Amino acid sequence: MKAGDTRRALAKRWLIRLAVPLAVAALVVPGAGPAGAAPARHYTGTEYDLGGATRPIDGPQAGVDALAGQISASTDATLADLAREQATLPYSRPDAARPGAPPSVETYPRPDSQAASDQYSTSVWQLGRRHDSVTYTVAARRPGNRELDTSWTSFSFTGPVMVAVRKLSGSATGCLVRPTADAIRPWFVGDTCYFLLTRPANLSVEFAPNTTTPVLHPMLVFANPPESDVPSPNDPNVLYFGPGVHYLGPNVTLHSNETIYLAGGAWVEGAFLGIDVQNVVIKGRGIIDGLFMDTGNQAENKQQPGLIDIRCDNGGDPARTCATSPTSRNVLIDGVTLVDGPRFNVRALSEYTVIRNVKIIGWWINTDGIVAGDKSLVENNFVKDNEDSLKLFWGDSVVRDNVVWQLENGAPFMLSWNIEQDSANFHVYDNDVIHVEQYNAPTQGVFDSRHAGKGHLQRYLFENIRVEDASYRLFYLNVEHNTWYDPALGYGKFSELIFRNITAPATFTLPSVMNGIDADHGFTDVDLVDLRLGDTCVTDAPGANLQLDPDATDQIRIMKSSRCGGHA
Repeated sequence: MKAGDTRRALAKRWLIRLAVPLAVAALVVPGAGPAGAAPARHYTGTEYDLGGATRPIDGPQAGVDALAGQISASTDATLADLAREQATLPYSRPDAARPGAPPSVETYPRPDSQAASDQYSTSVWQLGRRHDSVTYTVAARRPGNRELDTSWTSFSFTGPVMVAVRKLSGSATGCLVRPTADAIRPWFVGDTCYFLLTRPANLSVEFAPNTTTPVLHPMLVFANPPESDVPSPNDPNVLYFGPGVHYLGPNVTLHSNETIYLAGGAWVEGAFLGIDVQNVVIKGRGIIDGLFMDTGNQAENKQQPGLIDIRCDNGGDPARTCATSPTSRNVLIDGVTLVDGPRFNVRALSEYTVIRNVKIIGWWINTDGIVAGDKSLVENNFVKDNEDSLKLFWGDSVVRDNVVWQLENGAPFMLSWNIEQDSANFHVYDNDVIHVEQYNAPTQGVFDSRHAGKGHLQRYLFENIRVEDASYRLFYLNVEHNTWYDPALGYGKFSELIFRNITAPATFTLPSVMNGIDADHGFTDVDLVDLRLGDTCVTDAPGANLQLDPDATDQIRIMKSSRCGGHA
Protein backbone atom coordinates (compact mmCIF):
# COMPACT_ATOMS: atom_id res chain seq x y z
CA MET A 1 0.00 0.00 0.00
CA LYS A 2 1.33 3.46 -0.86
CA ALA A 3 2.09 6.01 1.88
CA GLY A 4 -0.76 8.25 0.78
CA ASP A 5 -3.21 5.33 0.83
CA THR A 6 -2.01 4.39 4.32
CA ARG A 7 -2.68 7.93 5.62
CA ARG A 8 -6.15 7.97 4.05
CA ALA A 9 -7.02 4.58 5.56
CA LEU A 10 -5.80 5.73 8.96
CA ALA A 11 -7.81 8.92 8.71
CA LYS A 12 -11.01 7.06 7.91
CA ARG A 13 -10.47 4.62 10.78
CA TRP A 14 -9.92 7.43 13.31
CA LEU A 15 -12.90 9.37 11.97
CA ILE A 16 -15.23 6.42 12.47
CA ARG A 17 -13.90 5.69 15.97
CA LEU A 18 -13.92 9.27 17.29
CA ALA A 19 -16.32 11.48 15.35
CA VAL A 20 -19.53 9.97 16.71
CA PRO A 21 -18.71 10.09 20.46
CA LEU A 22 -17.33 13.61 20.15
CA ALA A 23 -20.36 14.81 18.25
CA VAL A 24 -22.58 13.41 21.02
CA ALA A 25 -20.38 15.01 23.69
CA ALA A 26 -20.74 18.36 21.95
CA LEU A 27 -24.48 18.30 22.69
CA VAL A 28 -23.92 18.18 26.45
CA VAL A 29 -24.31 21.54 28.16
CA PRO A 30 -21.64 21.89 30.88
CA GLY A 31 -21.94 23.83 34.08
CA ALA A 32 -25.66 23.42 34.70
CA GLY A 33 -26.49 23.74 38.38
CA PRO A 34 -29.27 24.58 40.79
CA ALA A 35 -30.83 28.00 40.64
CA GLY A 36 -30.28 30.55 43.37
CA ALA A 37 -28.02 33.44 44.26
CA ALA A 38 -24.31 32.67 44.56
CA PRO A 39 -22.86 33.22 48.02
CA ALA A 40 -20.51 36.15 48.55
CA ARG A 41 -16.95 35.16 47.82
CA HIS A 42 -14.21 35.36 50.40
CA TYR A 43 -11.01 37.06 49.29
CA THR A 44 -7.53 37.23 50.78
CA GLY A 45 -4.79 39.56 49.67
CA THR A 46 -3.27 43.00 50.02
CA GLU A 47 -4.35 46.58 49.28
CA TYR A 48 -1.76 49.22 48.37
CA ASP A 49 -2.73 52.84 48.95
CA LEU A 50 -1.14 56.15 48.02
CA GLY A 51 2.26 56.55 49.57
CA GLY A 52 2.88 52.81 49.67
CA ALA A 53 0.69 52.06 52.69
CA THR A 54 -0.65 48.51 52.78
CA ARG A 55 -3.71 46.86 54.29
CA PRO A 56 -4.62 43.16 54.43
CA ILE A 57 -7.71 41.88 52.62
CA ASP A 58 -9.64 39.09 54.32
CA GLY A 59 -13.32 38.81 53.52
CA PRO A 60 -15.94 39.64 50.87
CA GLN A 61 -15.27 42.49 48.46
CA ALA A 62 -18.73 43.71 47.56
CA GLY A 63 -17.41 46.80 45.78
CA VAL A 64 -15.37 44.76 43.31
CA ASP A 65 -18.22 42.42 42.47
CA ALA A 66 -20.63 45.36 42.16
CA LEU A 67 -18.31 47.26 39.79
CA ALA A 68 -17.87 44.18 37.61
CA GLY A 69 -21.65 43.79 37.46
CA GLN A 70 -22.13 47.44 36.53
CA ILE A 71 -19.58 47.29 33.71
CA SER A 72 -21.00 44.09 32.25
CA ALA A 73 -24.58 45.39 32.55
CA SER A 74 -23.60 48.56 30.70
CA THR A 75 -21.85 46.70 27.88
CA ASP A 76 -24.71 44.18 27.67
CA ALA A 77 -27.05 47.10 27.05
CA THR A 78 -24.68 48.30 24.33
CA LEU A 79 -24.79 44.85 22.71
CA ALA A 80 -28.58 45.02 22.62
CA ASP A 81 -28.46 48.44 20.95
CA LEU A 82 -25.79 47.21 18.56
CA ALA A 83 -27.91 44.20 17.57
CA ARG A 84 -30.80 46.50 16.69
CA GLU A 85 -28.53 48.66 14.54
CA GLN A 86 -26.97 45.66 12.78
CA ALA A 87 -30.39 44.19 12.05
CA THR A 88 -30.97 47.08 9.64
CA LEU A 89 -27.93 46.08 7.55
CA PRO A 90 -28.30 43.84 4.50
CA TYR A 91 -26.44 40.51 4.57
CA SER A 92 -25.64 40.91 8.26
CA ARG A 93 -26.94 37.67 9.73
CA PRO A 94 -24.10 35.98 11.70
CA ASP A 95 -22.55 32.97 10.03
CA ALA A 96 -23.75 29.75 11.63
CA ALA A 97 -25.02 26.32 10.69
CA ARG A 98 -28.77 26.10 10.11
CA PRO A 99 -30.61 23.91 12.62
CA GLY A 100 -30.74 20.42 11.23
CA ALA A 101 -28.28 21.18 8.42
CA PRO A 102 -26.42 18.09 7.18
CA PRO A 103 -22.64 17.81 7.68
CA SER A 104 -20.67 19.72 5.06
CA VAL A 105 -17.20 21.01 4.21
CA GLU A 106 -16.44 23.86 1.85
CA THR A 107 -12.91 24.56 0.63
CA TYR A 108 -11.84 27.34 -1.73
CA PRO A 109 -9.79 27.51 -4.94
CA ARG A 110 -6.27 28.94 -5.05
CA PRO A 111 -5.54 31.61 -7.68
CA ASP A 112 -2.78 30.41 -10.01
CA SER A 113 -0.62 33.43 -9.17
CA GLN A 114 -0.53 32.60 -5.45
CA ALA A 115 1.88 29.87 -4.42
CA ALA A 116 0.90 27.12 -2.03
CA SER A 117 2.92 26.64 1.15
CA ASP A 118 6.09 24.59 0.87
CA GLN A 119 5.94 23.87 4.61
CA TYR A 120 2.49 22.33 5.12
CA SER A 121 -0.53 20.83 3.39
CA THR A 122 -4.02 20.42 4.85
CA SER A 123 -6.91 18.06 4.29
CA VAL A 124 -10.30 17.91 6.00
CA TRP A 125 -12.11 14.59 6.42
CA GLN A 126 -15.82 14.14 6.92
CA LEU A 127 -17.89 10.97 6.58
CA GLY A 128 -14.97 9.18 4.96
CA ARG A 129 -14.43 11.84 2.29
CA ARG A 130 -11.26 13.89 1.97
CA HIS A 131 -11.34 17.60 1.09
CA ASP A 132 -8.00 19.25 0.31
CA SER A 133 -7.84 22.77 1.74
CA VAL A 134 -5.40 25.19 0.12
CA THR A 135 -2.51 26.15 2.41
CA TYR A 136 -0.96 29.55 1.66
CA THR A 137 2.21 31.15 2.97
CA VAL A 138 3.57 34.68 3.45
CA ALA A 139 7.23 35.42 4.16
CA ALA A 140 8.47 37.54 7.04
CA ARG A 141 8.84 41.13 5.85
CA ARG A 142 10.60 43.19 8.50
CA PRO A 143 14.30 42.70 9.21
CA GLY A 144 14.49 41.34 12.73
CA ASN A 145 11.29 39.27 12.62
CA ARG A 146 11.90 36.18 14.71
CA GLU A 147 9.92 33.97 12.31
CA LEU A 148 10.66 33.07 8.72
CA ASP A 149 7.11 32.86 7.34
CA THR A 150 3.54 31.98 8.24
CA SER A 151 1.29 29.44 6.52
CA TRP A 152 -2.48 29.21 6.83
CA THR A 153 -5.52 27.42 5.50
CA SER A 154 -9.19 28.41 5.60
CA PHE A 155 -12.33 26.34 5.13
CA SER A 156 -15.95 26.32 6.33
CA PHE A 157 -17.82 23.37 7.79
CA THR A 158 -20.85 21.99 9.59
CA GLY A 159 -20.76 18.89 11.74
CA PRO A 160 -17.69 17.04 13.06
CA VAL A 161 -14.57 16.94 10.89
CA MET A 162 -11.07 15.59 11.20
CA VAL A 163 -8.28 17.96 10.16
CA ALA A 164 -4.95 16.59 8.95
CA VAL A 165 -1.99 19.00 8.73
CA ARG A 166 1.03 17.41 7.06
CA LYS A 167 4.52 18.77 7.62
CA LEU A 168 6.27 18.92 4.24
CA SER A 169 9.70 20.09 5.37
CA GLY A 170 11.90 18.98 8.25
CA SER A 171 11.20 16.43 10.94
CA ALA A 172 8.97 16.50 14.03
CA THR A 173 8.37 14.39 17.11
CA GLY A 174 4.80 15.44 17.88
CA CYS A 175 2.30 18.28 17.64
CA LEU A 176 0.02 20.50 19.68
CA VAL A 177 -2.88 22.81 18.90
CA ARG A 178 -3.29 26.26 20.46
CA PRO A 179 -5.19 27.83 22.16
CA THR A 180 -4.80 25.08 24.71
CA ALA A 181 -8.03 26.28 26.35
CA ASP A 182 -9.88 24.78 23.37
CA ALA A 183 -8.78 21.38 24.72
CA ILE A 184 -8.08 19.94 21.28
CA ARG A 185 -6.11 16.72 21.69
CA PRO A 186 -4.22 15.97 18.47
CA TRP A 187 -2.40 12.81 17.57
CA PHE A 188 0.76 12.67 15.48
CA VAL A 189 1.48 9.92 12.97
CA GLY A 190 4.50 10.00 10.69
CA ASP A 191 4.62 13.57 9.40
CA THR A 192 0.98 14.53 10.03
CA CYS A 193 -0.95 16.12 12.90
CA TYR A 194 -4.58 14.95 13.17
CA PHE A 195 -7.33 16.47 15.31
CA LEU A 196 -11.10 16.61 15.50
CA LEU A 197 -13.27 19.71 15.39
CA THR A 198 -16.95 20.01 16.20
CA ARG A 199 -17.21 23.81 16.12
CA PRO A 200 -15.50 26.74 14.37
CA ALA A 201 -12.12 27.85 15.69
CA ASN A 202 -9.02 29.84 14.75
CA LEU A 203 -6.02 27.69 15.66
CA SER A 204 -2.26 27.34 15.57
CA VAL A 205 -0.91 23.88 14.76
CA GLU A 206 2.63 23.48 16.07
CA PHE A 207 5.10 20.67 15.58
CA ALA A 208 7.44 19.61 18.37
CA PRO A 209 10.11 20.48 19.21
CA ASN A 210 9.49 23.99 17.79
CA THR A 211 6.41 25.01 19.82
CA THR A 212 7.71 28.04 21.74
CA THR A 213 9.04 31.41 20.62
CA PRO A 214 10.40 31.72 18.06
CA VAL A 215 8.27 29.33 16.05
CA LEU A 216 10.08 29.53 12.74
CA HIS A 217 7.28 28.32 10.46
CA PRO A 218 3.86 28.95 12.05
CA MET A 219 0.88 27.07 10.68
CA LEU A 220 -2.63 28.46 11.22
CA VAL A 221 -5.98 26.77 10.65
CA PHE A 222 -9.04 28.99 10.20
CA ALA A 223 -12.02 26.67 10.55
CA ASN A 224 -15.02 28.86 9.78
CA PRO A 225 -18.75 28.41 10.26
CA PRO A 226 -20.75 28.10 7.03
CA GLU A 227 -21.76 31.39 5.48
CA SER A 228 -25.36 32.30 6.29
CA ASP A 229 -26.11 35.44 4.34
CA VAL A 230 -24.22 35.53 1.03
CA PRO A 231 -24.92 38.63 -1.09
CA SER A 232 -26.19 38.39 -4.61
CA PRO A 233 -23.65 39.46 -7.26
CA ASN A 234 -26.56 41.10 -9.08
CA ASP A 235 -27.43 43.41 -6.20
CA PRO A 236 -26.56 46.98 -7.38
CA ASN A 237 -25.46 47.85 -3.83
CA VAL A 238 -22.97 44.97 -3.71
CA LEU A 239 -19.37 45.07 -4.92
CA TYR A 240 -18.81 41.36 -5.50
CA PHE A 241 -15.39 39.74 -5.91
CA GLY A 242 -15.45 36.14 -7.05
CA PRO A 243 -12.55 33.66 -6.99
CA GLY A 244 -9.35 34.92 -8.59
CA VAL A 245 -7.00 37.90 -8.26
CA HIS A 246 -8.41 41.44 -8.29
CA TYR A 247 -6.08 44.46 -8.52
CA LEU A 248 -7.78 47.49 -6.96
CA GLY A 249 -4.93 49.62 -5.60
CA PRO A 250 -4.92 51.85 -2.49
CA ASN A 251 -7.80 53.98 -1.21
CA VAL A 252 -10.75 52.15 -2.72
CA THR A 253 -13.64 54.38 -1.72
CA LEU A 254 -16.37 52.90 0.44
CA HIS A 255 -19.88 54.30 0.12
CA SER A 256 -22.81 54.41 2.49
CA ASN A 257 -25.31 51.55 2.14
CA GLU A 258 -22.74 49.41 0.31
CA THR A 259 -21.73 45.77 0.76
CA ILE A 260 -18.28 44.52 -0.22
CA TYR A 261 -18.24 40.73 -0.64
CA LEU A 262 -15.09 38.63 -1.12
CA ALA A 263 -15.98 35.07 -2.04
CA GLY A 264 -13.78 32.21 -0.94
CA GLY A 265 -10.87 32.05 -3.39
CA ALA A 266 -10.92 35.82 -4.04
CA TRP A 267 -7.51 37.48 -3.61
CA VAL A 268 -7.94 41.27 -3.54
CA GLU A 269 -4.98 43.61 -3.74
CA GLY A 270 -6.55 46.75 -2.36
CA ALA A 271 -7.12 49.07 0.59
CA PHE A 272 -10.61 50.28 1.48
CA LEU A 273 -11.23 53.81 2.80
CA GLY A 274 -14.55 55.08 4.12
CA ILE A 275 -15.07 58.64 5.40
CA ASP A 276 -18.39 59.68 6.93
CA VAL A 277 -20.11 56.47 5.84
CA GLN A 278 -23.07 54.63 7.25
CA ASN A 279 -24.42 51.10 6.84
CA VAL A 280 -21.34 49.41 5.37
CA VAL A 281 -20.72 45.66 5.21
CA ILE A 282 -17.39 44.01 4.30
CA LYS A 283 -17.58 40.23 4.47
CA GLY A 284 -16.75 36.87 2.93
CA ARG A 285 -14.06 34.20 2.97
CA GLY A 286 -11.69 36.00 0.59
CA ILE A 287 -8.28 37.57 1.22
CA ILE A 288 -7.21 41.23 1.22
CA ASP A 289 -3.51 41.50 0.40
CA GLY A 290 -1.46 44.65 1.12
CA LEU A 291 1.91 43.48 -0.19
CA PHE A 292 1.63 45.73 -3.25
CA MET A 293 1.89 48.76 -0.92
CA ASP A 294 4.85 47.49 1.10
CA THR A 295 7.92 49.61 0.37
CA GLY A 296 10.26 47.39 2.36
CA ASN A 297 11.13 50.41 4.52
CA GLN A 298 9.66 50.96 7.99
CA ALA A 299 9.56 54.78 7.81
CA GLU A 300 8.02 54.87 4.34
CA ASN A 301 5.40 52.29 5.27
CA LYS A 302 4.01 54.70 7.88
CA GLN A 303 2.67 56.77 5.00
CA GLN A 304 0.71 53.88 3.52
CA PRO A 305 -3.04 53.43 4.06
CA GLY A 306 -4.56 50.70 6.17
CA LEU A 307 -6.30 47.76 4.56
CA ILE A 308 -9.71 48.73 6.01
CA ASP A 309 -9.95 52.31 7.27
CA ILE A 310 -13.31 53.80 8.26
CA ARG A 311 -13.27 57.18 9.98
CA CYS A 312 -14.89 60.57 10.24
CA ASP A 313 -12.60 62.87 8.28
CA ASN A 314 -9.72 62.90 5.81
CA GLY A 315 -7.45 65.25 7.70
CA GLY A 316 -6.12 66.02 11.14
CA ASP A 317 -5.82 63.21 13.65
CA PRO A 318 -8.67 60.70 13.30
CA ALA A 319 -7.93 59.27 16.72
CA ARG A 320 -8.94 62.61 18.22
CA THR A 321 -11.70 63.91 15.99
CA CYS A 322 -13.56 60.63 15.43
CA ALA A 323 -13.98 60.07 19.16
CA THR A 324 -15.83 63.34 19.66
CA SER A 325 -17.60 63.45 16.27
CA PRO A 326 -18.12 59.87 15.04
CA THR A 327 -19.89 60.56 11.75
CA SER A 328 -19.42 57.01 10.44
CA ARG A 329 -21.97 54.55 11.77
CA ASN A 330 -23.23 50.96 11.62
CA VAL A 331 -20.39 48.92 10.14
CA LEU A 332 -19.92 45.14 9.89
CA ILE A 333 -16.59 43.49 8.98
CA ASP A 334 -16.89 39.71 8.97
CA GLY A 335 -14.93 36.64 7.91
CA VAL A 336 -12.20 38.06 5.65
CA THR A 337 -8.45 37.41 5.94
CA LEU A 338 -5.94 40.28 5.79
CA VAL A 339 -2.27 39.65 4.99
CA ASP A 340 0.89 41.71 4.50
CA GLY A 341 -0.56 45.08 5.38
CA PRO A 342 2.33 47.56 5.69
CA ARG A 343 0.31 49.83 8.00
CA PHE A 344 -2.68 49.07 10.23
CA ASN A 345 -5.17 46.39 9.28
CA VAL A 346 -8.65 47.32 10.55
CA ARG A 347 -9.36 50.81 11.86
CA ALA A 348 -13.13 51.28 12.08
CA LEU A 349 -13.69 54.50 14.02
CA SER A 350 -17.43 54.33 13.64
CA GLU A 351 -20.29 54.04 16.10
CA TYR A 352 -22.05 50.68 16.28
CA THR A 353 -19.37 48.49 14.73
CA VAL A 354 -19.01 44.70 14.66
CA ILE A 355 -15.69 43.11 13.69
CA ARG A 356 -16.09 39.35 13.66
CA ASN A 357 -13.98 36.35 12.57
CA VAL A 358 -11.39 38.50 10.82
CA LYS A 359 -7.97 36.89 10.41
CA ILE A 360 -4.85 39.07 10.31
CA ILE A 361 -1.20 38.30 9.50
CA GLY A 362 1.18 41.29 9.46
CA TRP A 363 4.89 41.90 9.96
CA TRP A 364 5.83 45.56 10.32
CA ILE A 365 5.96 47.85 13.34
CA ASN A 366 2.95 50.19 13.02
CA THR A 367 0.87 47.40 11.46
CA ASP A 368 -1.84 47.50 14.12
CA GLY A 369 -4.46 44.78 14.34
CA ILE A 370 -7.96 45.98 15.22
CA VAL A 371 -9.38 49.19 16.65
CA ALA A 372 -13.08 50.02 16.67
CA GLY A 373 -15.01 53.11 17.73
CA ASP A 374 -17.63 53.63 20.44
CA LYS A 375 -20.33 51.01 20.89
CA SER A 376 -18.48 48.16 19.25
CA LEU A 377 -18.17 44.38 19.36
CA VAL A 378 -14.86 42.70 18.45
CA GLU A 379 -15.24 38.92 18.58
CA ASN A 380 -13.83 35.64 17.31
CA ASN A 381 -10.92 37.25 15.46
CA PHE A 382 -7.35 36.02 15.02
CA VAL A 383 -4.60 38.66 15.11
CA LYS A 384 -0.94 37.96 14.42
CA ASP A 385 0.93 41.22 13.96
CA ASN A 386 3.83 43.40 15.04
CA GLU A 387 1.97 46.35 16.57
CA ASP A 388 -0.91 46.60 19.01
CA SER A 389 -3.30 43.74 18.32
CA LEU A 390 -6.48 44.85 20.13
CA LYS A 391 -6.76 48.56 20.88
CA LEU A 392 -9.15 49.39 23.72
CA PHE A 393 -9.60 53.13 23.26
CA TRP A 394 -13.29 53.90 22.75
CA GLY A 395 -15.83 52.87 25.35
CA ASP A 396 -19.08 50.92 25.58
CA SER A 397 -17.23 48.07 23.89
CA VAL A 398 -17.01 44.29 24.13
CA VAL A 399 -13.90 42.37 23.05
CA ARG A 400 -14.35 38.61 23.41
CA ASP A 401 -13.28 35.20 22.13
CA ASN A 402 -10.30 36.49 20.18
CA VAL A 403 -6.92 34.79 19.66
CA VAL A 404 -3.72 36.85 19.58
CA TRP A 405 -0.22 35.93 18.45
CA GLN A 406 1.93 38.96 19.26
CA LEU A 407 5.17 39.55 17.38
CA GLU A 408 8.18 41.48 18.70
CA ASN A 409 6.55 44.89 19.04
CA GLY A 410 3.27 46.27 20.38
CA ALA A 411 0.90 44.65 22.85
CA PRO A 412 -1.96 42.15 22.71
CA PHE A 413 -4.14 44.58 24.74
CA MET A 414 -3.37 48.31 24.40
CA LEU A 415 -5.44 50.44 26.79
CA SER A 416 -4.26 53.87 25.66
CA TRP A 417 -1.83 55.62 23.39
CA ASN A 418 -2.19 59.27 24.41
CA ILE A 419 -5.99 59.23 24.27
CA GLU A 420 -7.41 62.71 24.86
CA GLN A 421 -11.10 61.86 25.32
CA ASP A 422 -12.79 60.33 28.34
CA SER A 423 -13.81 56.71 27.72
CA ALA A 424 -15.58 54.18 29.91
CA ASN A 425 -17.06 50.67 30.00
CA PHE A 426 -14.94 47.99 28.35
CA HIS A 427 -15.67 44.29 28.83
CA VAL A 428 -12.77 42.17 27.58
CA TYR A 429 -13.22 38.48 28.21
CA ASP A 430 -12.53 34.91 27.07
CA ASN A 431 -9.51 35.90 24.98
CA ASP A 432 -6.39 33.78 24.36
CA VAL A 433 -2.87 35.09 23.88
CA ILE A 434 -1.04 32.08 22.48
CA HIS A 435 2.43 33.58 21.80
CA VAL A 436 4.19 36.82 22.72
CA GLU A 437 7.53 37.39 20.98
CA GLN A 438 8.51 40.61 22.82
CA TYR A 439 12.08 40.48 24.01
CA ASN A 440 13.96 43.79 23.91
CA ALA A 441 11.74 46.89 24.32
CA PRO A 442 11.27 48.07 27.93
CA THR A 443 7.87 49.66 27.28
CA GLN A 444 6.11 46.44 26.27
CA GLY A 445 3.82 44.01 28.06
CA VAL A 446 0.82 41.80 27.44
CA PHE A 447 -1.42 44.50 29.01
CA ASP A 448 -0.04 47.91 28.04
CA SER A 449 -0.77 51.62 28.24
CA ARG A 450 1.29 54.62 27.11
CA HIS A 451 -1.13 57.25 28.35
CA ALA A 452 0.03 60.84 28.03
CA GLY A 453 -3.34 62.18 26.90
CA LYS A 454 -5.80 64.12 29.01
CA GLY A 455 -8.54 61.49 28.84
CA HIS A 456 -9.96 59.84 31.94
CA LEU A 457 -10.12 56.15 31.04
CA GLN A 458 -12.17 54.02 33.39
CA ARG A 459 -14.29 50.94 34.00
CA TYR A 460 -12.29 48.21 32.27
CA LEU A 461 -13.26 44.63 33.10
CA PHE A 462 -10.78 42.01 31.90
CA GLU A 463 -11.70 38.45 32.78
CA ASN A 464 -10.90 34.93 31.67
CA ILE A 465 -7.75 35.95 29.79
CA ARG A 466 -5.36 33.10 29.09
CA VAL A 467 -1.71 33.88 28.30
CA GLU A 468 0.35 30.93 27.07
CA ASP A 469 3.84 31.27 25.54
CA ALA A 470 5.00 34.62 26.98
CA SER A 471 8.13 35.47 28.97
CA TYR A 472 8.93 39.19 28.70
CA ARG A 473 6.48 41.24 30.80
CA LEU A 474 2.83 40.85 31.83
CA PHE A 475 1.71 44.42 32.80
CA TYR A 476 3.18 47.70 31.58
CA LEU A 477 0.59 50.29 32.68
CA ASN A 478 1.73 53.89 32.56
CA VAL A 479 0.43 57.43 32.69
CA GLU A 480 3.52 59.21 31.45
CA HIS A 481 5.27 62.04 29.68
CA ASN A 482 6.25 60.99 26.17
CA THR A 483 7.48 62.54 22.95
CA TRP A 484 4.21 62.02 21.03
CA TYR A 485 2.06 64.38 23.12
CA ASP A 486 2.00 68.08 23.99
CA PRO A 487 1.96 68.36 27.81
CA ALA A 488 0.28 71.76 27.55
CA LEU A 489 -2.93 69.88 26.69
CA GLY A 490 -3.00 68.33 30.15
CA TYR A 491 -2.73 64.78 31.46
CA GLY A 492 -5.35 62.20 32.28
CA LYS A 493 -5.71 59.13 34.49
CA PHE A 494 -7.09 55.61 34.88
CA SER A 495 -9.62 54.38 37.42
CA GLU A 496 -11.86 51.38 38.12
CA LEU A 497 -9.97 48.57 36.41
CA ILE A 498 -10.56 44.91 37.15
CA PHE A 499 -8.28 42.11 35.94
CA ARG A 500 -10.03 38.92 37.01
CA ASN A 501 -9.16 35.29 36.37
CA ILE A 502 -6.00 35.94 34.39
CA THR A 503 -3.68 32.98 33.83
CA ALA A 504 -0.09 33.40 32.66
CA PRO A 505 3.31 31.69 32.91
CA ALA A 506 5.08 31.65 36.27
CA THR A 507 8.02 33.89 35.37
CA PHE A 508 8.73 36.90 33.18
CA THR A 509 12.03 38.57 32.31
CA LEU A 510 10.90 42.02 33.44
CA PRO A 511 8.68 42.93 36.40
CA SER A 512 5.21 44.29 35.79
CA VAL A 513 4.83 48.01 36.50
CA MET A 514 2.05 50.48 37.24
CA ASN A 515 3.27 54.08 37.13
CA GLY A 516 1.86 57.60 36.96
CA ILE A 517 2.87 61.25 36.95
CA ASP A 518 1.42 62.24 40.34
CA ALA A 519 -1.48 61.46 42.67
CA ASP A 520 -4.02 63.01 40.26
CA HIS A 521 -2.59 61.48 37.09
CA GLY A 522 -2.07 57.80 37.71
CA PHE A 523 -4.07 54.71 38.64
CA THR A 524 -6.86 54.52 41.21
CA ASP A 525 -9.12 51.63 42.20
CA VAL A 526 -7.47 48.73 40.38
CA ASP A 527 -8.19 45.10 41.25
CA LEU A 528 -6.07 42.09 40.33
CA VAL A 529 -8.35 39.22 41.26
CA ASP A 530 -7.46 35.55 40.87
CA LEU A 531 -4.28 36.28 38.93
CA ARG A 532 -2.59 32.92 38.52
CA LEU A 533 1.08 32.81 37.54
CA GLY A 534 1.97 29.24 36.81
CA ASP A 535 0.35 27.27 39.62
CA THR A 536 0.33 30.17 42.10
CA CYS A 537 -2.60 32.51 42.79
CA VAL A 538 -0.98 35.74 43.90
CA THR A 539 -2.04 37.88 46.86
CA ASP A 540 0.53 40.68 46.95
CA ALA A 541 2.78 42.81 44.74
CA PRO A 542 5.93 40.70 45.22
CA GLY A 543 3.99 37.56 44.31
CA ALA A 544 2.68 39.29 41.20
CA ASN A 545 6.18 40.60 40.39
CA LEU A 546 4.52 44.03 40.24
CA GLN A 547 6.23 47.35 40.93
CA LEU A 548 3.82 50.12 42.02
CA ASP A 549 4.54 53.83 41.88
CA PRO A 550 3.78 54.87 45.49
CA ASP A 551 3.14 58.49 44.49
CA ALA A 552 0.66 57.79 41.69
CA THR A 553 -1.20 54.56 42.52
CA ASP A 554 -4.00 54.24 45.08
CA GLN A 555 -6.43 51.51 46.10
CA ILE A 556 -4.56 48.81 44.23
CA ARG A 557 -5.87 45.45 45.44
CA ILE A 558 -4.23 42.09 44.72
CA MET A 559 -6.28 39.17 45.99
CA LYS A 560 -7.48 35.66 45.40
CA SER A 561 -10.71 33.80 46.05
CA SER A 562 -11.26 30.13 46.81
CA ARG A 563 -12.13 29.74 43.11
CA CYS A 564 -8.81 31.04 41.81
CA GLY A 565 -8.07 29.52 38.44
CA GLY A 566 -11.72 28.88 37.54
CA HIS A 567 -14.09 30.91 35.40
CA ALA A 568 -15.97 33.84 36.87
